[in-house]
Amino acid sequence: MVIQASGNPPGFRKMILLLIIAGTVLCMISLVSAETGVTISAQGDKSYYLGEEVFLSGTNYDSDTTYLFITGPGINPDGGKLTSPFTNVTSGDTGSFDLVQTRPDKTWDYTLYTYNLGINPGPYSIYAVSQPKTAAGLTATENKSVRLIFKKPFITAEITPAVILKGQPITITGVAEGNPATVQLWIIGYNYGYTTTVPTSPDSSFTFIINPEMSETIPDGYYNIIVQHPMQNNQLDIIPEGEMVKNLQISDGSSTGGTNLFKLYGAGNLRGRDAAEALVNGFGDPVVDDTYTEIPLVIDESGIRAGIPDNGSFTGSPATQAQTPSTSSAPQQVPTSPLQYAPFGAFVLIGILFVLNRRRDL
Repeated sequence: MVIQASGNPPGFRKMILLLIIAGTVLCMISLVSAETGVTISAQGDKSYYLGEEVFLSGTNYDSDTTYLFITGPGINPDGGKLTSPFTNVTSGDTGSFDLVQTRPDKTWDYTLYTYNLGINPGPYSIYAVSQPKTAAGLTATENKSVRLIFKKPFITAEITPAVILKGQPITITGVAEGNPATVQLWIIGYNYGYTTTVPTSPDSSFTFIINPEMSETIPDGYYNIIVQHPMQNNQLDIIPEGEMVKNLQISDGSSTGGTNLFKLYGAGNLRGRDAAEALVNGFGDPVVDDTYTEIPLVIDESGIRAGIPDNGSFTGSPATQAQTPSTSSAPQQVPTSPLQYAPFGAFVLIGILFVLNRRRDL
């Protein structure tokens, strides 16, 4: 009797079938584990100057609305509303959170404007959750946040070239970190005062050119060039108005608002160093968040040069640059999910079935 060999023994066919089933199970497990929960990330290096915009994005497979809140220095540990950090969030109260709709593809994004948050520099965490829950009410798998560093903005400025003849253009350049729309430039001398706003570029730099005609007409003497940064509220708190310099953060009851600090132009005005010091003192008011930097300038027969005069008549203290806070944080532990072990279990099951099948064939 002749026995014909089969090219596809029953055990082999069963093994192929088992592999197909296992692969299908693994794919289903992967899809389920990937398409649950909420994620959040921030564009950039997660370090921002207050005043900059922060682009947040993520996914939400659990609900049609993503709820955002923030924690950090001075904020309730359970969380504050993202756009109003000192307004506490409350579990179940949707109005206490900032909301963003989840798209049909389960993605979401949100742009945070940091210039009016009123917070101090330091480390903060922004949470994204699928239900209106505070930090204290989140489970380990629901606790999804991104850690950010907010830094104090600052401004720098310089004159190029450092020495130049009268009647030649003078270039004032600098950087205003924090992304303000404009900075304000003041040129103050004994018999001279000039103010203007200067737009900033997307890279936070600014440039102002004193043209030859203006350079020629500036009288000899000592000058203070003061460049003003609007800081977190993105508003110039101290401005020139007519002959006066005004603090917009203090109201004296006038219809135009603000309070006059000193007279810069006209009869009885402050001059030179007195005017510059009065302006700097205005920036020191606790209700004013503007900062500044100063450049001393000397104009005489030899030309125009930046620097402190030899006779030491220049006074004033340039604004110091804010130091980036030094922070460190331990890596966050990812919660262990039983689904993580599903692939291993599937392979073990395949092995057991394979052994049993071989024994039966034998």
